[in-house]
Amino acid sequence: MSHFTIKSIVSKETYKEIKWHLISKSDKIHLAIMLFGALMLIIMGVVSGKFIISAAAVVVTAAFLFAWYRNMKKAVKLQFQRINESTGADELELEISFNDEKITIFCTRTNGTSFIDYINLNRFVKTKNMYVLFTKAKQFIVIDKAALAEKGMRKEFLRFIRSKMEE
Repeated sequence: MSHFTIKSIVSKETYKEIKWHLISKSDKIHLAIMLFGALMLIIMGVVSGKFIISAAAVVVTAAFLFAWYRNMKKAVKLQFQRINESTGADELELEISFNDEKITIFCTRTNGTSFIDYINLNRFVKTKNMYVLFTKAKQFIVIDKAALAEKGMRKEFLRFIRSKMEE
């Protein structure tokens, strides 16, 4: 039995809205440690008068951040190239059904169906325009807030999802 069925669109705008949530907690910790280490090198270099160490720390940190950001953008671009190759469109139109046992995702362009068990859900994120469910394998399911509000199901949906993620 389906409790909720919601139409959702995954587009470049979706990625723009959730891009910072795509970074895992461990990656954020690694970035913070790296930035802290670079800051300490810069401070030590300035205090000891060895400005070459400070300059090198700035250059290496900037290069690392640039490469990391570029790789993130490449991954998103590749994802949309794959979507375009398989569907001929620049976005995915999905029909997402939240059943008792699992989530069913139906792609209207390809007539393909995927299933995700609730046990695989890892994180629930709210953004300005959507709710995002992340799986342990870093997949995500986007639910448009406006679609839920239009059907008057927002509170029931949130209660349902939270109960399924606690199981």
